[in-house]
Amino acid sequence: MKPKEPRGPIFQDTNFVFKEFDGIKLEQLVVCEEPETNEPITIYLKVENNNWHQYFLDAGLGFWQNWNEIDYDFDNYNYVDKTSSFGLFEKVIHKIWCEQDKNNSQIIIEFESNDKLVLKTINPEKFDSECELIRYI
Repeated sequence: MKPKEPRGPIFQDTNFVFKEFDGIKLEQLVVCEEPETNEPITIYLKVENNNWHQYFLDAGLGFWQNWNEIDYDFDNYNYVDKTSSFGLFEKVIHKIWCEQDKNNSQIIIEFESNDKLVLKTINPEKFDSECELIRYI
């Protein structure tokens, strides 16, 4: 099977719904982290029969992109595979969306088992606050 062409930016907004992965199993989740604080900078997501997608928060907005691969160009950051530690391997995605959270946004991946993976700002009242990635079971 020939890899799909990268699509680049897909969403850049305070509110969006990404439906393409509904009903599909997650294969791998890699987090690009700031080494001193472990703040998630970019989240890389691989689901079955798809290339890598990435998502992140910046300037109060949620971003969803597809460049087909992990960008390891940021030498000053750590790339951590969180698939096992978050217990996400082959979890089936129910819904992915971004919603406004006070002065920022948050991106939520909900699984068919009703647990969620949430990328959000630590202090949503403070514009462009540092981020955290939390798994709610």
